[in-house]
Amino acid sequence: MSKEKTLIELMHIFTTLYISIMNCLDDLITSFPKRSADYPSLSQKQRGLNFIHTYIHQHGEYDIFSKIISHRIAQIQTCENYRGNLHQTFTSDIANQICGHSLLDGLPEIYLDIEKLAISLFGNILSCWAEYESYKILGRVQHYQNNHMAALNRVHTCAPNEFISEIVMHIEKDERLFMTHHYNKPMLLSDAIVLTNIETFIKEQHWYEMLYYLNLSQKGQHFIMLQGDEDGLATITSTALIQGWELRDNWLTFNPFFQNSHWQVDVNEKKLNALRQTGIFSDALSFTYHPFSILEFETQLADTLIDDKAICEVLRLTVSGPSAKRQFFLYQSQKMLMKILHEQGKPIVFTIIEQPSMILFYQALNRDSHTELPYINTAYQDVNASGLVTYKGFWLTKHLSELFKQNSFKDYKKKVIGMRRAVRETTNA
Repeated sequence: MSKEKTLIELMHIFTTLYISIMNCLDDLITSFPKRSADYPSLSQKQRGLNFIHTYIHQHGEYDIFSKIISHRIAQIQTCENYRGNLHQTFTSDIANQICGHSLLDGLPEIYLDIEKLAISLFGNILSCWAEYESYKILGRVQHYQNNHMAALNRVHTCAPNEFISEIVMHIEKDERLFMTHHYNKPMLLSDAIVLTNIETFIKEQHWYEMLYYLNLSQKGQHFIMLQGDEDGLATITSTALIQGWELRDNWLTFNPFFQNSHWQVDVNEKKLNALRQTGIFSDALSFTYHPFSILEFETQLADTLIDDKAICEVLRLTVSGPSAKRQFFLYQSQKMLMKILHEQGKPIVFTIIEQPSMILFYQALNRDSHTELPYINTAYQDVNASGLVTYKGFWLTKHLSELFKQNSFKDYKKKVIGMRRAVRETTNA
């Protein structure tokens, strides 16, 4: 067979496949609602996700979502300067005018059709990406349950309504199965943590930036808090990612977005003294003037660090479950997390917090503390100009663990409510 004939046949196969894909996509799009008042059904969403999954794997285009998003960000920022997060950017008026309408120059034509499909099904490309990541996890869960029924005997157990916690060093190696509040079948710990992160941080709180770093939720060291259900099966109610200094290149603390000039520095001599008294930083940690930026401050922290094994970063502290119980789960998870971090020799923990009740509780503790501070915030920013402030700072686990022992959940709620009232009165004064 001649090379020319082989090439012609390959082109014919490719053309036939492309036409088949486009016909399938056309059928999907035309069957979906055209008016915003008409919501797509679960079966329509499933068909759409099935199509996207098939296309990605047939063509090896695993970065299709990030490519579309990057292209649209460039277009949106050309028209108007947005400083907010991805959710803020892609729900703006200019984004609604551009996405699904203007061409994606330099990308395959089908990308625009997939973007239109994503908008029709899920509202925007970010939400579609999040749903697709959940879809992949649930597909894996179904696969290993269908093929390894004996694995169901590995479901972790604990007494009904009992809370237990642990730090798992390498979740990707853990072969136990756990229940979650997001699916009715047990799953491996790595899958459970990723799904929990998607459902709580990404879908509920719209932190779509996490989609680029989901791999951090699939491996490494994590804190988990479990509660036994009525059958004694361990259900994950809280998780958190723990990263040591050796993984600082992955730290969100040092990500350019979290060190840019929009962050307001909040550092004073009292906070510096609290850090120096830990013995983890040298006496060179000092400022004769207010730090110009959070980058300047954190650079000096790194330069004066003398015990890098005593610190870590903890992020993605999630709680999941019935809405009425989440505040208690949040209290309980902090209490258990501080205790276990202190016992493992981590007196200072870098963290980023957006949960108002946590910050209000820490502010109340700081206000009442006559000795060392249990929490230090170093910078803050209203990322989306929405009134919800994000804080960078440190947990001082020894003192904070002691204070959680002294404060019941009832005390916790009283302090949060009291601090919220005090802030409101100060604002209105």
